[in-house]
Amino acid sequence: MYFSPEPKTKIEDFFDMEEELKLFRDGLSVGKFIVVTGLRRYGKTSLILTGLNSLSLDYIFLDCRLLPSGMISVNDFIDVLEDELNRKSWAKEVLQKVEGVGVGGLSLRFKERNQNTLLKTLEKLENKVLVLDEAQELRRANYRFDYFLAYIYDHVNMKVVISGSQVGLLYRFLRIEDPEAPLFGRPYIEVRLKRLNTQMAKQFLKRGFEQVRLEVSGNVIDEAVDAFDGIIGWLTYLGYSYIRSKEPTDRIIDKASKLSGSEVSHALNVYGVGKKRYVETLKIVASRNSSRWSEIKRALEAKLGKIPNNVLSNILRNLVDQGLLERTNGMYEIADPILRTGILRHL
Repeated sequence: MYFSPEPKTKIEDFFDMEEELKLFRDGLSVGKFIVVTGLRRYGKTSLILTGLNSLSLDYIFLDCRLLPSGMISVNDFIDVLEDELNRKSWAKEVLQKVEGVGVGGLSLRFKERNQNTLLKTLEKLENKVLVLDEAQELRRANYRFDYFLAYIYDHVNMKVVISGSQVGLLYRFLRIEDPEAPLFGRPYIEVRLKRLNTQMAKQFLKRGFEQVRLEVSGNVIDEAVDAFDGIIGWLTYLGYSYIRSKEPTDRIIDKASKLSGSEVSHALNVYGVGKKRYVETLKIVASRNSSRWSEIKRALEAKLGKIPNNVLSNILRNLVDQGLLERTNGMYEIADPILRTGILRHL
C-alpha cells in the first residue's frame, strides 16, 4: 500500500519514479558502482529495495545510521554486517569456509574482527549487491572506507550501491572527482531523486486513499500537497496519519514539522557550543523565501554579534552538505517546506 510507513519493496507499491527506477536497474545490469542521492524522505531506500527485488538479486543492506556516534571502527562496521548476514538464508552456506568466520547452529559470527576477515568475507559474496545506505556516516571512521570501496571495485565481483541524503557530505566522503582519492577514475552511475510535481502528488494521495477505500475531500488533498510540496515521504506520513487518526490536516502538518524540527536539533548537536549559530542561521533563512550570504550575515550579527566571514561560510557550507540548505545562483533556501516550518516553530 502506498501509505505504508516502511520502505517499499515491490513494484506494485512503488509510485511513479519509473525513469529513476529504470536508470537504477540498468545501472545494476551494466555498471558496478551506483550512487543514489536525494534529500530525506525522497524515497531512496524504497527505490533501492524495489529495484533489487524486481531483479531477484541477493543483497546485503547496511544502514550506516546504525553505526555508533563518534569515531567508527572496522569492528563497528562488522557488527552491522554480521547482523545483516544473519538475516540472509543463504549467508551461512556461502561463508562457511571463510577463515575467521564461525558458522554453526542458527547464526554466524565473526571470530576475527579485522580488515583481513572483512575482505575475505566480501570476496566470498561474489555476485551479491552491497548496499551502503546513508554512507556519508562512514566519513567518521578511523578506517579508510574509500580505500575499502576501491578495493571492492577493483578486486571483488560485487556491485555496490551507495546512497545518502546529506549529498554534500556523501561526495566529500567518496571524493570521486579528486585525482588524489582512491575512487577517482572509477566509472559510476548516479540516480538522483526529486520530488513529485503537483499533479503526481495529488494522484499519489488519491490512489493511496482509494487503496483503503477512504473518501476524502479535495480540500484535504490540496492542503496536503500545498504543505508537503511533492515530497513523497511526507505525503506518505500524511496519508498514514490521516487513515489512523482522522485528525485535521493542519494538526498532522504540525506534528510533521515538530518531528522535522527535532531531527534538525539532533543533527546540529555535533557542533556543540557552536550549535546556536547554526540554529539562528537556519531560522534566518527559514523566515524568507531565499537569502543572500550578505543578508544572512547582517541578520546573524544583529542577533549574535560580530561573526568572521570564514566562520559564516563554513556554517553555510556545512548546512548545505547536510541537506538542510540548498544553494542556487548564490541564494540560500530551505527546499523542504515542513523542515522550514519545523525550524520556525520548533527549533
